[in-house]
Amino acid sequence: MNKKIIYIIGAGRSGTTLLDIILGNNPKLFSAGELNRFPIRNGVCPNIGKETASYKFWEGFKTDFLNRNKDYRLDEINSLINKYEYHAAIFKIALGNKSSKSRERYFDYLRNFFDTLSDRVDKEIIVDSSKYPCRGYFMAQLFKSDIGFIYIKRNPVDVSHSFAKKDLEQPPKNWFMTNLYLFCVNHLCNFVLKKVEKDCKVVRIKYDSLVENPVETLSSIQKELNIDLSNCIEVIKRDDYLFPGLLFDGNRLRMKEKIKLEKKDNSNPRKLSFNDKITMWFNGSWWR
Repeated sequence: MNKKIIYIIGAGRSGTTLLDIILGNNPKLFSAGELNRFPIRNGVCPNIGKETASYKFWEGFKTDFLNRNKDYRLDEINSLINKYEYHAAIFKIALGNKSSKSRERYFDYLRNFFDTLSDRVDKEIIVDSSKYPCRGYFMAQLFKSDIGFIYIKRNPVDVSHSFAKKDLEQPPKNWFMTNLYLFCVNHLCNFVLKKVEKDCKVVRIKYDSLVENPVETLSSIQKELNIDLSNCIEVIKRDDYLFPGLLFDGNRLRMKEKIKLEKKDNSNPRKLSFNDKITMWFNGSWWR
C-alpha cells in the first residue's frame, strides 16, 4: 500500500464522524468513514440514494475489490471482523495474540482492502473512523509506522444525553448501559493506545476542544502526526462550509450536502442532575 492511514478511535457519539469530515476537507486526505462496516453492509453504502457520489464510489470499489479477490465472501469476512474487531477481541490481545489461520486471513483482508482503496483514491492519506480499539490494534500490527491514531473523547454527560435520544440513526442506550459502555470502551482505547504508541504516532483530543477551539486542536493534530492540515484550518478560520465527501458509513452528518462547525452554546450551562453527577464520577478516571 502506498498510502498512510489515520485511524480515529473512541466511543460512539463522541465526534468520530465529525472529525473524519473535518480532516477530509484537506486535499491530501481521503475521508472514508466507518470502513469496518463494509462487510456487514455487503459493500453497499447505506441510507443514501443510488445516484449520489458516495454510493457510486463504493459500488465501484466493491466491484473492483471482489474482482481482485475472487475467493472472498463478505459474510466470511464479516465473521472475521466479529472475531477480531469487536470489544471481546481484547482477550486475544491481552493473551498474546497468537498467530492463527483466521488471523492471517483477517490480515490478508485488511491488506487487500486498503491496497484496493489506495489504488482508487488520489490522496496521500486515508482516514478510517471505524473507532473500534481492537480493530485499531490489529491495524497497527499490520501497517506499523504507516498508521497514526487520533483518540477523541467527549464529556460523558453529553454522551449519556445523546444516547438517550431516540430519533437518531444509531440505537439509543439507557443510562446504566451508556455509563458501562463509556467506562469499558474508553479504558479499552487507552489500553490499546499504550500498546501501539511505541510504533505509531498517537494524538489525544477532546470533542469540546475540537468544537470550541478547532484551529488550536487541528494544529495540535497536525504537529503530532506530522501531516499538513492547513487547508481545513483555513476553511474553519473563514467559517466556510465543510463537505462530507465520500464516507462509507457513519452518523447522519455524512448524509448532509454540507455542514458548518457550530460551537456549543455555553450561555445557559446545564445543571447536573443526580444521574449526571454519578456519570461524571463513574467515568472520571478516563475523562480527566
